[in-house]
Amino acid sequence: MGDQVRQWLPAVGAFVLGVLVLKLKDWFKRLVDKAGAALYRRLAGSALLRRTALRRYTIKTHERHRSFSVSFQPARNRAMDMASVYVPLRTATGFGAEQREATASLHESRQAVVLGVPGAGKTMLLRHTVLAWARERYRPDLPARRTWYDPRRRHRVDLGTPTDIPVLLSLHSVDLDAGDITAHIVNHFADHDFPNAGTWVERALDEGRLAVYFDGLDEVPTTQRPRVAAAIRRFMKVYDRCRAVVTCRVAVYRGEFAQEAVPVLLVEEFDDRLIQRFLHGWPWPPNLAPDTVEQLLGALRDTPQLKPLARNPLLLTMIAHLYSYEYAGTDQVLPHNRADFYNEVTVSLLRDRDLERVRRFPATLKRAVLQQLALAAQSVPSDAYDRLAMPYEKVRREVGAVLERLGRPVEETDDILSEIVDRSGLLLAIDNGERYQFAHLTLQEYLAAKAVQADVLLDRYRGDPHVWREVVRLWCGAEPRDCTPLVREVLAVDPLLAFQCLADAQLIDDGLADEIIAHFGALLGDDSASLEQEAVVAAFGVVAAQRRARGVAVFELLCAAALDTTNPARASMAVRALAATNVLKAARFLAEGIVVLPGAEEALVAMGDLAVPALMEKWPSAPSPVAWVLWRVRTEKATLALWNALSTRDPENPGAAYLADLLRDRALEEVLRDVRGPTTGRARFFEWVWKPFSRRGDEQMATVASTLAYALSISAFSDAPLPDEVRPDPRLLVPLVLVEPEADSPVRIEGPVNRWLGLLSDPVETVRSGQRAERVVVREMMSADALPNWRGWLIDRLPPQEARRTLDVLLTSGYLTKAMWERSTVELADRKKPEWTDLAWWGLALYAVTGLGAIARSVAALLGWHPWNVSPHWIAPTVGLAVLLGGLAVCAPLLATVEDPQKHVKYGVLTWVTLSVPLSTAFALSTLLNNWTVAAVAVLLLLVTVLCMRPAYRRVTVKFSHELLRLIESLATPYAPGQGPGVSTSASNSTFVSNSLNPRR
Repeated sequence: MGDQVRQWLPAVGAFVLGVLVLKLKDWFKRLVDKAGAALYRRLAGSALLRRTALRRYTIKTHERHRSFSVSFQPARNRAMDMASVYVPLRTATGFGAEQREATASLHESRQAVVLGVPGAGKTMLLRHTVLAWARERYRPDLPARRTWYDPRRRHRVDLGTPTDIPVLLSLHSVDLDAGDITAHIVNHFADHDFPNAGTWVERALDEGRLAVYFDGLDEVPTTQRPRVAAAIRRFMKVYDRCRAVVTCRVAVYRGEFAQEAVPVLLVEEFDDRLIQRFLHGWPWPPNLAPDTVEQLLGALRDTPQLKPLARNPLLLTMIAHLYSYEYAGTDQVLPHNRADFYNEVTVSLLRDRDLERVRRFPATLKRAVLQQLALAAQSVPSDAYDRLAMPYEKVRREVGAVLERLGRPVEETDDILSEIVDRSGLLLAIDNGERYQFAHLTLQEYLAAKAVQADVLLDRYRGDPHVWREVVRLWCGAEPRDCTPLVREVLAVDPLLAFQCLADAQLIDDGLADEIIAHFGALLGDDSASLEQEAVVAAFGVVAAQRRARGVAVFELLCAAALDTTNPARASMAVRALAATNVLKAARFLAEGIVVLPGAEEALVAMGDLAVPALMEKWPSAPSPVAWVLWRVRTEKATLALWNALSTRDPENPGAAYLADLLRDRALEEVLRDVRGPTTGRARFFEWVWKPFSRRGDEQMATVASTLAYALSISAFSDAPLPDEVRPDPRLLVPLVLVEPEADSPVRIEGPVNRWLGLLSDPVETVRSGQRAERVVVREMMSADALPNWRGWLIDRLPPQEARRTLDVLLTSGYLTKAMWERSTVELADRKKPEWTDLAWWGLALYAVTGLGAIARSVAALLGWHPWNVSPHWIAPTVGLAVLLGGLAVCAPLLATVEDPQKHVKYGVLTWVTLSVPLSTAFALSTLLNNWTVAAVAVLLLLVTVLCMRPAYRRVTVKFSHELLRLIESLATPYAPGQGPGVSTSASNSTFVSNSLNPRR
């Protein structure tokens, strides 16, 4: 027994020791991790760990913004991927000004104020801008990689030289008593895994490396707002090299940054194109029909009062949710006004659809609780700090009061509160449940309107008009009884609010309505208050869209005002009001007067798809303005209308250039792939244009491209004027510029080519000449008769980068033949195949095994050693011959006239491997084996190898310049939805489909 124990003791001891080692390993690992974390927290801001801390900040920023929770989704997993559900956002510098992509506008201004209505996407713009910065440096969707210092696979952060490092500050949480803005920035970095960043932040601010986004000036308490605005102004003045952006509601902004001349950008509402893209990206339930989006778009066209709501991102999110779970697949009609719509939304969200969960409380009880909480939140004084969030104790008191009034146990307070938060998304718990707030201020205002009485509402409106203004409007829309007394009282204080209440009210005295309409009818065209003018236009539109007698009378009033040629300002405002009606008769009226009515074109653009049928009726008599409107609408329906007009008439019509511009949009390109229409006349001779970009089964797209290319060539020959913002697809323009279809061989450019190339490569030429360098080159070439005027017309319409590359190819290679352009497709395909140089590694390995042996033997022979007892006199000449031939092979391509410097080295090494490896190996083996048959066989193998290498050498001598292939490849590269060649593909030029990520916006 003792012997057995002694035999087992080593095994048991080894087992125990192994367990202890594993435990100690885990303990030691945790100890090291804790020590490392403590050391990182202390030294993160030091010069040693700054870049490491910035990498962690980038990762944390990406994690914070890559997804968002849609509170209107009833599913348990509400997080949605930001990158997959966004649509572009546009801004303008004023009402009626030119619209541009929001991120492009922000990029041009180091400082800006972004204004918008509630739910317009201001916060989404900032969050997506921050996410875009992080995604440029951190891509977890790509395969992870190992590094030399870390064997584990990790997603690397490529910081490069970090500039415009984003800092997103929610102003409702900025307490200047607790620290200045710099202190809040430091806290922001600490909250994003970059602790102890004070010294680094001060240095980054001084160097202008931060981009600080101040979100929600309107959410700051009224009494604190001047102080916060002054702090931001000081920050902008001291750190003027940093990017600074402030967002605010339009109605709240009082020009706090006007003296500093900070540009103001107004967030524009969605047009029909963005609405469609939004709905196509919405995560519809899988049980709905494939044409659900088309059904909803048709329902919106049939409810003109709801269409303006759909132009707001937040409200469109609610519409999509409501349609998903209440209206899709039924014969029900969507609500016709805001109050009814909010009522349907709240009823839908309070209806728990998860059958697996038990519902303890009825929807009516939860609605009563929410109305009481909304009234309490709305009643918080406007000068209170962070007035949108209520502390938990106050929420418990309000909920308990409702339960006690309705005869329910007060002990159920926490249970009903949890059920509302977890299942409806209308109320959110923040700060770990210490405070509560509504998912959006608009919902709070509607529920407060349902809970308040008319006399109380008037008193509170008089006490704080800004806070209770929307509540008054929603009360009028939700109140089924006569609203005349309240509206009359409001008219004496705020006529504009009274007009808005008239538009929303269900029942009101006709005499009062006529009085309000007459008052504002006389003010049509008064531009003294531009911010209020848009509200007046919207109110006119809602009233004129009504089918009752009052709506008909207002519609006729607007038509008469639009035809008043003596007062252009009045006519222009009436035209905009007609567009705001969103009814077909208004579209027909505006289309009929598209040439004479001031602002009719922009008004028809605002009406979107609704105006397309009326526009096509007007096409024969006014093709140019109709084509411009259809181009600006930019929807599938408008694109098809342009194509139909183009294919059924002479392609010289004005719609060709606009349609060529729309081809840059990938979504619209897919629409054009499905169109049908034969190519006639000389357009058939342009089918070669699309060859490098075609794909299998792409015959119809080639037809479309050839038709557009022919039309563009006609426009170029006739020097037809085009708006500056129209940019035809470079895939059509570049071949028209570079190719001479009738030529049998390339045609060189005559003139001072080297000088023109120098101008293109000179980075200061643009500054020196006051215009783009490519424009200077085009003008000089046209003056020297080296470039026909019609080709200059085409180059002028290329984006700067493509124009520069096209001129570079033209000056170095001359005009190409049609056959060369068509053959470029094969050349591009060859470039994408595995390179022959990949086989060089196998050749080098063979050389290492045999050729290096020959070199070693030759060295031994030169030293007088004879380890193999073989005569060494053949080895040294053999190795020398191999090295000589290899050197000549390397030098030959380097001295050749090959455009791409990378090809010099690539094909030089390739040739050296081809010649030196077989020769040195063959002669070495022949010498060592004393058998020259091996050498003869090797020479034959060498010839076979050379023959196999012909495709690689063909690419060296092919008559395609590197610049040409790079240009074609850049044009053929897939691009993002809504983007195209010559269009910025930055992920930051957009806003997301749901604005409910930030409940305060």
